[in-house]
Amino acid sequence: MKKEKVILYISAILALAAAIQLFFRWNPENLLWGTETPVTMSDIEQNKAVDFTGSLAGDDISRLSGAEDFEGMLNYVDYATVKPVKVIPTGVYSLKPWVSHFSSRTVNGHTGVGRRRPEVIKSATGLVENYNQYYLLGLSDGSYILAQLPQSKAAAIKKGKNVILPVGQKVGIPDAARKYLADICGEYGVSMEGVLYTLDNEWYKEHSFTLFIMRFAAASVLFFVLAVGLLLTGNKIFGIKEDEKTI
Repeated sequence: MKKEKVILYISAILALAAAIQLFFRWNPENLLWGTETPVTMSDIEQNKAVDFTGSLAGDDISRLSGAEDFEGMLNYVDYATVKPVKVIPTGVYSLKPWVSHFSSRTVNGHTGVGRRRPEVIKSATGLVENYNQYYLLGLSDGSYILAQLPQSKAAAIKKGKNVILPVGQKVGIPDAARKYLADICGEYGVSMEGVLYTLDNEWYKEHSFTLFIMRFAAASVLFFVLAVGLLLTGNKIFGIKEDEKTI
């Protein structure tokens, strides 16, 4: 194989690897949130039929300081927020509520219902476009709780930034998730009686395609920039070496 082709293939592979990492690790959701009005307890009390999960938390929203506070919440009733001190990915994911339980397939030009998507998966590949990850949140008293939160918030907490999560509710855990979460929850002494859910389902349903396109576009740009840059650099380096050999 010619040297030029080797450089081309290696450049493409390295650029593709970097682009894939960006696509699955970067989430531009914070670029679309815009200016939000914080939700207060008065808003919640006056609008009982409205689901405020995922909204910006006002100063008077109950803030969890420990697992005991969370355990005292009523499922699908009480609202709370939290300022985590640590976040630990579990590698366990549940199907996003706004995603269909069935994939689509096209046969002979006709689109129909495909395979049923599993409700819960355990993955280390990053290929989890239709799923939300469960995280362990470290609270100020040193205890941990299970939570599902925006990916950008999890990334910010991991970097040590001060993050106050959106308004959340305590929701149940699917039985399928319990078996996958049992080991890590046992290791950190975490109760599996509930999950703090802080995602605005309606917002994500509306913006999921836009977020996908933004990530795809950014990954594509990175791929082409890196591929061309690596190719030019490789040709220059090996071209110099080749010239030296012919002297």
